[in-house]
Amino acid sequence: MYFSEKEKDPPVNEFTITRPVKTIQPFDNIYIWVTSTEEKNQKIFSTSSSMSSDYINLISYIVNSDGYIDFPFVGLIYVKDMTLQQAKENIQKEVGEYLANISITVKFVNNKISVLGEVARPGAYSFAKDQLTIFEALGLAGGATIYGKKNEVVLIREKGNKINYHYLDLTKKDIVSSDYYFIIPNDIIVIKPVKARFRTLNILNWSLVLSTITTAITLYLLFYKNN
Repeated sequence: MYFSEKEKDPPVNEFTITRPVKTIQPFDNIYIWVTSTEEKNQKIFSTSSSMSSDYINLISYIVNSDGYIDFPFVGLIYVKDMTLQQAKENIQKEVGEYLANISITVKFVNNKISVLGEVARPGAYSFAKDQLTIFEALGLAGGATIYGKKNEVVLIREKGNKINYHYLDLTKKDIVSSDYYFIIPNDIIVIKPVKARFRTLNILNWSLVLSTITTAITLYLLFYKNN
């Protein structure tokens, strides 16, 4: 069970959490919506905030390896390591040199995480929010199976040019105050199997091997006897 660590006396039921701030990184997809009080400017960037998510993904901007987006009529705009608010202000400043009376909306799109190992539905999952809790992420994959090792969950996170591995214990209440309680786009969560799972797999594998050998010997003896 989650949060199954033995309670302290008295039990602690309140923790302080810190939400990480997702900043724009190379190869992120960001959607930029430009509105203007001037009709001619509005027509240049005629989009709607109510468009389908699939269409928004198609017209989103991919941040290149150097941290720039290529924006129409403006050219390259630097957004790497900026929050959405900072990117909004920077893009509005750049575009504002060409068009007056505009407003900019910036959002992340195509956010994905991967949940692997002993979960009901392993795979990659998309989400609209900037971040999820680790339990929301596991919920997308149907939660850990009975063979899932909840006290040694691996979180793989890319930061800059480095891949970091973090080990989390989901049986402890204080997981909610961990720096990795919140999952950000491109994180990978791996639920390891308990040892009983390995034993079960080994028994099944050996049963299959023995069954194959027995069948082969039986067929050989039948063939040898008939000849």
